[in-house]
Amino acid sequence: MQKRQVNAIVDLAMLVAFVIVALSSIVLLFFLPSAGGGWVHASTGVANLKVFLGVTRGQWVDLHNITGIVFIVLMAVHTLLHIPYFRNIRRCLLPGKNDRCENE
Repeated sequence: MQKRQVNAIVDLAMLVAFVIVALSSIVLLFFLPSAGGGWVHASTGVANLKVFLGVTRGQWVDLHNITGIVFIVLMAVHTLLHIPYFRNIRRCLLPGKNDRCENE
């Protein structure tokens, strides 16, 4: 597999992970906030869990955390794939040297 294909797969996976983290953040912030979270009924001892789309708040938090870790790992791989770019970035930033960075 060519480096360009690996980069495309990593970038696509990062996009998917980012969308999941963003959506789960919105759900946790607006629909299942932690303030006044799940409470236990005094007489029965049964927990009243907050649920959104059939998924409990704890499951949303787990999805958010795991996907966030996956995103961090993918970001590290993405950065490693672009080490040559970072090594040559000063050439692109120097005045009059922009013709060098267009080929890289």
